[in-house]
Amino acid sequence: MIQFNNVVKTYKDGAPALKGINLEIKAGELVTLIGPSGCGKTTTMKMINRLVEPTSGTILVDGQDISKINPIELRRNIGYVIQHIGLFPHMKIKDNVEIVPRLKKMDKAVYERRTDELMDMVGLDPTQYKNRYPAELSGGQQQRIGVIRAMAAEPSIILMDEPFSALDPISREQLQDELIRLQEEVRKTIVFVSHDMDEALKIADRIVLMQGGEIVQADTPEHIIRRPKNDFVRTFIGEERLNHSEKLVVEDVMLQSPVTVHLTRGLAYGAMLMRQHRVNGLLVIDKNRILKGFVTKDMLEAQFRQEDLTLQDIMRTDIPSVTVGTGVAEAVEIMKEHGVHNLPVIKQGGQLAGLVTNSSLIDALLKQL
Repeated sequence: MIQFNNVVKTYKDGAPALKGINLEIKAGELVTLIGPSGCGKTTTMKMINRLVEPTSGTILVDGQDISKINPIELRRNIGYVIQHIGLFPHMKIKDNVEIVPRLKKMDKAVYERRTDELMDMVGLDPTQYKNRYPAELSGGQQQRIGVIRAMAAEPSIILMDEPFSALDPISREQLQDELIRLQEEVRKTIVFVSHDMDEALKIADRIVLMQGGEIVQADTPEHIIRRPKNDFVRTFIGEERLNHSEKLVVEDVMLQSPVTVHLTRGLAYGAMLMRQHRVNGLLVIDKNRILKGFVTKDMLEAQFRQEDLTLQDIMRTDIPSVTVGTGVAEAVEIMKEHGVHNLPVIKQGGQLAGLVTNSSLIDALLKQL
């Protein structure tokens, strides 16, 4: 976790770069700092590895004040990817990737194996590329190496300073997709500076929009689009994106806390829940809230005399569902197609997010009217 506590940065000419920043970045979160030129986004990021020192305030990493950590040691434990890649031209690709693990005196066999794994992860065959020099790679390939070099020493935090902005549009989009995929696998804490709103909306878990050395709005991409805080945010996002967002999605109409039950519970417990909440069905989940199936009142009654059965023994698993972000019109079509009155909404990892019901649809539409 990274915490900024009332961080101020004033330069020698008296110009304020940051005006009392308070920000918390959770472990495993990809946060994009964005805003117009001179807003303080790069200064904010560079403070995390002490390339810029605050005038006042404190910055904590995992609860430790970084001003009390040797800056060289701090930087060796934080990955850093810059706009112009910064590979050493006289060193082979493998040596570029392995430079920080060598400096940290990590086990050679471990980091050499890690180099091969990372190159495979970004689609560069190590047998083909690791003994080449940077000039023998395309710009997009070099930037891929820049990203995995930042990961080679297994840092928990990676800073990315407009890393894709110098690339052509196709390479840039490919690397954005690659970053999203890598983040799903490795779950690093990533602070990503960008000036491109489309890029921020695509890759970020949370967007921090800055203006004049202050944070104007820090929110999820969905909330930034749907609930811009003021006219500056609306203008920076752009009316085209805001107008496009007017379409209702399932998160707008779903029940946030539907009645659920763990798959190992018995039938009597399931019946009790139904009576208690006055429902005719239960969504069955595991300990990670992954949706596994559903049980109806009729299914319980048919098997109720079997005392040794659990809900997973009788549940149906052929349950139609939709993912977060699905349009309401599409969800309604799926409900009609399957002849159901309820439709679970799941996250990308399979966790249950909510439940669309006929009643919740009607309530949401009435609110809009």
